[in-house]
Amino acid sequence: MRRLFLVVILLILFSSSFADALKKRVTEEEFSYSELAGGSITLPVDTTFRFIPGFELSEGDFWVTFAIQDPLFRWASGDELSPCLVEKYELLNSNKSLYIKLREDIFWYDGTPITGADIEYSIKAWKSAENSPVYEALNDPRFGWFSVVDSKTVVFNFNDSYPEFLNSLRTGILAKHIYYDRLGIEPENLEESMKMDKPPIEATSGPFVLDPASVKGNIILKRSPNWHGGSGDGLFPLVFESWPEKSLLDEIRLVEVAEPLDRIEMFETGELHLLFNEPDHTESLLNESASGKYKSGSFPDGTYHVVLINHRNGLLVEKGVRQALKMSIDYESLLKALPNSNGTFIPVDPRTAIFKTLESQIVDLPYDPEKAKTFLSNAGYPGSVTLSIKVYHGVEKILLEELQKSWGKIGVKLEVERLDWGSLLRDIDEGDYELAYLRVQAFDYPEIAPWTSEYKYDLKTGWEVGYVNQQIFRIMRRAAIEPDWSSRTPYYLGSYRIWTNDVPILVLAYNLSYVFWNIQLSGPVPDRGELYENLAEWHLQK
Repeated sequence: MRRLFLVVILLILFSSSFADALKKRVTEEEFSYSELAGGSITLPVDTTFRFIPGFELSEGDFWVTFAIQDPLFRWASGDELSPCLVEKYELLNSNKSLYIKLREDIFWYDGTPITGADIEYSIKAWKSAENSPVYEALNDPRFGWFSVVDSKTVVFNFNDSYPEFLNSLRTGILAKHIYYDRLGIEPENLEESMKMDKPPIEATSGPFVLDPASVKGNIILKRSPNWHGGSGDGLFPLVFESWPEKSLLDEIRLVEVAEPLDRIEMFETGELHLLFNEPDHTESLLNESASGKYKSGSFPDGTYHVVLINHRNGLLVEKGVRQALKMSIDYESLLKALPNSNGTFIPVDPRTAIFKTLESQIVDLPYDPEKAKTFLSNAGYPGSVTLSIKVYHGVEKILLEELQKSWGKIGVKLEVERLDWGSLLRDIDEGDYELAYLRVQAFDYPEIAPWTSEYKYDLKTGWEVGYVNQQIFRIMRRAAIEPDWSSRTPYYLGSYRIWTNDVPILVLAYNLSYVFWNIQLSGPVPDRGELYENLAEWHLQK
């Protein structure tokens, strides 16, 4: 779905305090609050209208649930989390306990304080509902038990070290005083009640509320004058000493528009303020953007074109052979066969100069067919060799021809075997292949720790069946948009050292998604930030 492409942009930015004028911290640009306050924007979305806050990762529309419900944590930078409803948290007892203290100033829409009892109710509901965002984490053998210390303090206890459990808490929680005390819904039965037309407004904890006039396909979000405001953790573009009487944005309309041409027409006529990733029309939209009609940007969407290398194979077990395959790929020609894609990269720029020692250990393998032949010869294969690659039926012929042409220059003959999708996945799982082409989604993989603190369960099946630690795709995606280089770059460079030295898998390219926005719209889109997590800070410049 289109909204999933947006998950790859990280949220940052937080600037000065609210007065008669507002100032962006980074640019020091000042503007009058009266120029920005109020207004309405319309976004194209996939609306389901089946949701309860706290289940947003599996039920309902992301835009709605993140607008009306504050999460416990948000992504901050790299693999780091930033507290939202949480004031303080700490992993203790060798990562076998997680201590969480909630903020004192957080309230539900009706003014009821948000407490540990709400988290307890949420935990019981999540643990019972297979479609909840925390179901797998709570039913993991490492998870132990949960306890409420006081109204603002809770503790998670684990049977074994379980630091990544924290990543599961990027979700809103459920209002116990509404769902249980008022509606009488036991937490174990909450999933059965998820088909209610609308969640109760009183269960809202975010900057917007769901307007009762909302219907499927046309959702209306209205600002919440009762919102407790951001936590002051450095993530929001703007910060206020107290939540203002008027929100920067008073209304957000979410309209379901199925046909691409309809979305484009509505965007160009001003009926939509945002347009997401229309690959068949990207070139024409970019041309219009260049003329100043609207703004645009691109970002990795989490999709990678890769060639798996079976390390059990007697030929491919040789590192020199794998390196030769990488060095002989003509990426410039290859990318022409992969529209809306960009080549692979090492995330190094002038800001990483302080890491020169580590950086000097990482040498990407350049395009050099002659040197690749030497690598093959030194590995014991001076003559021609034949390799087979398994692909699914839908792979473009031009892509395979480019690979055959590149590897043919070093004496590697590539034979292609096309399979149906199920047979391809079966053969990969059983290690019955030499090379295999896939398009993989970084979103499919669980959140993971940096290479420097990897755990034995990170490596699921091992190189012997051609797999590699899936976190490399996470690292590559984050490296493209990482705002906090000073603390995260060593992890990226470290992972790339492993990558370039061993070539456990060939990444041919990663896909780009494009977003276009109205020139009056400002906020997370023109800068950086999760598009749907930061709705409170959007504004229209007149």
